[in-house]
Amino acid sequence: MIKMKHQARKGIDTGARLKQYFLRGHNSWFALVFSLLNFTLIFYNLLFKNLFFIPEILKSYSIFFMVFGSIYFPLAAFLGWLDFKKGTYKAEQSLTLEISPIWKEVFKKLSNLEETNKVLLSELQNMQRE
Repeated sequence: MIKMKHQARKGIDTGARLKQYFLRGHNSWFALVFSLLNFTLIFYNLLFKNLFFIPEILKSYSIFFMVFGSIYFPLAAFLGWLDFKKGTYKAEQSLTLEISPIWKEVFKKLSNLEETNKVLLSELQNMQRE
C-alpha cells in the first residue's frame, strides 16, 4: 500500500514536472516564434506585397523577413533596454512591491538577510584582523 502511494506520488510529480517543462518551452519559445511568424506574414501580405513602388526582388517573403528582422530585432531590443533602464520598469516593480503582500514579505526577509550578512561579514573581518 505504501509503495503504491509512493509510486503514484512519483508519477504525479513527474507529470507535473513534464507539464511545467512543456509550458515553459511553449510559452517562451514556440509561442514567440509562431507569433512573430504570424505577425510578419500578416504584415507582408496585407501591406508590403501589394505596394506598387516596392521593387520585385524585395517582394519575396524571405528577403522581406531578412530586411524586417535586421531592423525589427535591434529596434525591439533597444526599446526593451530603454524601457528597462529609463522607462516604466522600476515603477512597475515598486508598484508590485506595494500591492502584493507576498512580495512585501519576500523583500522584507531579503532585507533582513542582507542586514544579517553585513553584520556577519563585519564580524568575520574583525576576527581576521585580530
